[in-house]
Amino acid sequence: MSEKHSQCIHCSVESCKHLKPEQGICSLESIQVAPTPMAYSGDPADESMCQSYDCK
Repeated sequence: MSEKHSQCIHCSVESCKHLKPEQGICSLESIQVAPTPMAYSGDPADESMCQSYDCK
């Protein structure tokens, strides 16, 4: 991926080491979003998750 875009990833997952809590943003340049094992259940909470998550 060679293109650079101006992007802000808002986040509030306090257990992730990439969170800048004072700003409420992710410090990564980009993230990978993937379907969860429960995808297609119809419940928005089950559809996707951040695969770039790393525990503090």
